[in-house]
Amino acid sequence: MPKSDRLDDLDCAILRELQNDCRTPLQEVAEKVGAPTSTVHYRVKRLEREGVIDGYYARINPEKFGMDYITVIKVQASYGPGFGDRIGKRISKLPGVWAVYFTLGETDFFVLTRSKNRDEYMKILETLMSTKGILRTSTQVVAKVIREDPRLDIQ
Repeated sequence: MPKSDRLDDLDCAILRELQNDCRTPLQEVAEKVGAPTSTVHYRVKRLEREGVIDGYYARINPEKFGMDYITVIKVQASYGPGFGDRIGKRISKLPGVWAVYFTLGETDFFVLTRSKNRDEYMKILETLMSTKGILRTSTQVVAKVIREDPRLDIQ
């Protein structure tokens, strides 16, 4: 993966460490990347300010909440000026939706949902299908998660 022209090797090393555990004290990150703590602190603040780091969160195991009914919904929508942003924002606000991808081709959006069971999923689907601009949906139920990792492969 090519890195941004603004990111150097130290920035990438810091980002890799933070992706592994964002709670790691900056002093430890500095030791791991071989830079002074003050430099790492400055770099992290700059990366946050520039939007390279856009947040920190706890990664919660969905199965512990019974949210192991996962679906991938292919959505066809009505074309028109700005339809991708307009409809995509509507879809993204639906409860149970955790990812929305606007795509090119026969499918306009891929929508990923998590729910406790089929009944809860059906409520999500009914809400989705009644959303203005949605023409058709097709659902794939995930049988087994092989790999799911939000971290980027930063070289």
